[in-house]
Amino acid sequence: MSSITVQRPVVIKVIMTESFRTQLVGEAQETIKRIEESLKQMETTSRDYIKTIDLQNPQQGSILASQLESEKERLHKMRGELEWRIKEVEGVEEGVELPFRVFEGPVPLIVGDNFLDKVTRAEVVIKDWQVVEIRG
Repeated sequence: MSSITVQRPVVIKVIMTESFRTQLVGEAQETIKRIEESLKQMETTSRDYIKTIDLQNPQQGSILASQLESEKERLHKMRGELEWRIKEVEGVEEGVELPFRVFEGPVPLIVGDNFLDKVTRAEVVIKDWQVVEIRG
């Protein structure tokens, strides 16, 4: 065998623009809104359900209440992270290049290739969702 294809990380970097910032902030705000709706629904629906279960089986009611609290904590934490991310994105100057995501991509290897060069240097730079540069 003289060649093989392996997977490597491909770093996607974004050049911050007002349009991109607006989209990221909008998506985060929409997610926060869904989280708040979920929390509100959990609060209203689950309270009565847990009371009913607790009367029938106190141990199961306690377990259910604990699981509900864990889920609420997870959602509150997620909301806090999104709010922090919004502030962070709003503070980035226009034109700044920053990491956005990492994907896996195939790379062919042949005998004689420098393995580190092939598998570690892959970046795609985007601006307003358009690829503007491919590195490595």
